[in-house]
Amino acid sequence: MKKIFNFVIVLGILLLIFQFGVTFFKKEHRLDYSISINSKDATVHEEYSKTKDNDYYFFKVKYDDKVFVFDIDNIFNKQKKVINDIKVYEKDELTCISPSYIKEFKSDIICDVNGEQRSYASIKDKYNLDEFINTLYKFDKNKYVSSSKSSVISMMDVYKENFEDNENVIVYTYKRLVKLNRPSSSRIAFSNYDVYHNDLGTLIGKYYILPKYEKKPEYSAFLIINMEDESIDNLYFDENISTNLYVNGVVDNKLYIFDKSNLVQYEINPFKKIYRIVGDKNTNGQYYDGEEWSTKNIYEFSNTEIKFAKKYSIKDNYVEAFESDKYYYYRNSNNDFYKVYKKDLTKRIFLFHNANAKEIQVVNDNIYYIDGTSLYRYNNTGTKIILSSKEFQYNYNNIYSVYFK
Repeated sequence: MKKIFNFVIVLGILLLIFQFGVTFFKKEHRLDYSISINSKDATVHEEYSKTKDNDYYFFKVKYDDKVFVFDIDNIFNKQKKVINDIKVYEKDELTCISPSYIKEFKSDIICDVNGEQRSYASIKDKYNLDEFINTLYKFDKNKYVSSSKSSVISMMDVYKENFEDNENVIVYTYKRLVKLNRPSSSRIAFSNYDVYHNDLGTLIGKYYILPKYEKKPEYSAFLIINMEDESIDNLYFDENISTNLYVNGVVDNKLYIFDKSNLVQYEINPFKKIYRIVGDKNTNGQYYDGEEWSTKNIYEFSNTEIKFAKKYSIKDNYVEAFESDKYYYYRNSNNDFYKVYKKDLTKRIFLFHNANAKEIQVVNDNIYYIDGTSLYRYNNTGTKIILSSKEFQYNYNNIYSVYFK
C-alpha cells in the first residue's frame, strides 16, 4: 500500500509539472463562450497570443446585433474564459459595454454608435455616461483630461503634463535638436549655421541620423546622434557624396538614401555605426515593397524619388495608412481616422476626425500630427496637445520625431 501511495503522489507531482509546463510554454488559444446579460446571451470569442512583441488577449463580443472588438494585456497567466461579466449601457443610437475580468482590472468602455464601433474618447463629449460610469470598477475619467498648463522651452509652449511616461519628443530647430520629455529638456547642436529644410533627418530607435553640414557642395560624413546620452558619432564615407540626396526609407532599423548625382544607394546602420553601398550603375537600386526586396533600374531612382512603400490589407479605402504590432491605422478621404485589428480586418474602430492633420506619425500605438501651430497626440486617452510653435506655420515638414525609452 505504501508503494502505491508513493506512486500516486509521484504521479500527481508529475502531472502538475506537466500541466505547468504546458501552460508556461503555451503561446496561444482560441475559444468561444457565452455570458448572460440582461436576460440575453452575449457570445465571446477569445484569443490569447504571445509573440516576441506582444502578450495579450483579443476579444470579439456579439451582443444583440452589435459587435465589439477589444484587447487586454495578459495579466491572467494565460487562463481561459477571462471575461466573467459585461455591463451594458443602451440609449437611442448608443450602446456601450464594459467587460469585467476574473482578475481585478480598471474598467474600460467600448461603444457603438449606429453600428460603428467608437472609442470612448471620441464620444465622451457628446454623450453623458456618468450614470453608467458610476456602476463601473475604478473607471478613471481623469486620464482623458488634457492639461492646458504649459511652459516655454526654446520658444515653444510645451505641455509636459500631457506627456506619457518614457515619451521623448524631438523637435528640429535648424541647427539644434530639442529633446523634450516629462521631467526634462535638452538641446543638441548639430550645425554651426541654420539648415532650414530637414530633408534627410531620420530617427531610428534612439538614434537620429542627419548629414554633417559644413557649407560644402558635398557631404563627407553623416552624424549619428544617440538621443539618450546625447553623444555624436561621425560616420565618414570613403568618398564624399553629393548633397543631392533623398531618403528611400527605413527597413529593419537601417536607413536607405540615394545620391542622385552619383547614382549610388547607401544603407546606414546606426546601431553598428557603419554604412555600405547597396546600389550603383552596376548593380542597380534596391527597392522594398514591405514584404520583399527587388531591383530597379538605377536611373529610375534618379529620375523619380522612389520611396519604399507597403500596401496594407485594409478592407476600407484609405488615403494614408500606418502599422503597429497589433493594428493598422488609417485616414480615409473624409479625414476620419480609424484603426483595425490585424486579427479582424472587418471591424473598423472610429477614432477621430481632423481635416487639418499633417505630418502624421504612429509610434507605439500613438497617433501624432500637426494641426496649425500645434503638435497633438491621440491614443486611447483621447487627443492631447504636446507643444505649440509659431514656426509650424512656415515649416513643418519632418520637424518632429518621437521615441519611447
